[in-house]
Amino acid sequence: MNKKTKASSRHSPLVRGLCVTAAALVLTLAANDAQAIRLTMKRVMFEGSQRTADLTIINNTAEEQVYRLGFKTMRMTQGDGLETLEDGVQDPALKSADSMVRFSPRRVTIPAGGSQQVRLMLNKPKDVADGEYRSHFWIRPEAESAKFDPAPQDNAASGPSVQIKMLAGVTLPVFVRVGPMNVTATIANAKAERKGERIAVSMDINREGNRSLYGDVEFTCNGKVLHQVRGIAVYTEIAKRTVRLNVPVPKDGFGGCSAMDVIYRAETADAQYKGGVIAQTQVAIP
Repeated sequence: MNKKTKASSRHSPLVRGLCVTAAALVLTLAANDAQAIRLTMKRVMFEGSQRTADLTIINNTAEEQVYRLGFKTMRMTQGDGLETLEDGVQDPALKSADSMVRFSPRRVTIPAGGSQQVRLMLNKPKDVADGEYRSHFWIRPEAESAKFDPAPQDNAASGPSVQIKMLAGVTLPVFVRVGPMNVTATIANAKAERKGERIAVSMDINREGNRSLYGDVEFTCNGKVLHQVRGIAVYTEIAKRTVRLNVPVPKDGFGGCSAMDVIYRAETADAQYKGGVIAQTQVAIP
């Protein structure tokens, strides 16, 4: 799933009380791939009698890392995926789950190649209204220690430097479902355009019901799966999501098919669809 976030730009000063005459501080930020962190779950679902979930964080880097954990509110938009809401911003279409979910620990140190288990626990109020609640759980490495280099510089104006190495973090949705859940969907406005060795497909997934959608999109021809895109969601704050996906052109062609079947299939853990088809349509092969 294509994800888009908007983070706060407020930062506290990195260095206080450091007197440097005719010098500037140079900050070098190096971002690593999010695969530096791996998780054993892609989403957490509290539904039915489930009250706890154990998430394992795996440090894929070659160094010990310290991670902080927390919740944030993210809103799905019709065409751009997810955006993070700033602190204090409210959206009446969103029902947050963070007040009902506790977790421990809140800060972990994991050796290189090691792992750490985090337990999430549901504490649901007795009078909570029926519906689907969602918050996004984040795991973020702390910045490495600043390294101060007092060595003289070729250019006196450049002065000493501070180097901070930043590592990418990850998020995953945490759901709390209360009461009867039901959702249906349709696929509309499916279009395809050939662009070199791929076919660009756009379509609208329309959602109706009191819970979110989550599944994989399959492109098939005569029952043969040509391409699959995993993890396409439509959350409860929107009734329609426009999705844009790319299908590689098969080396042996499309086997005489003039159209591809587009199938939106639920995951096997889905209590309602149990791995079955949520919605489907056809799109002409250009």
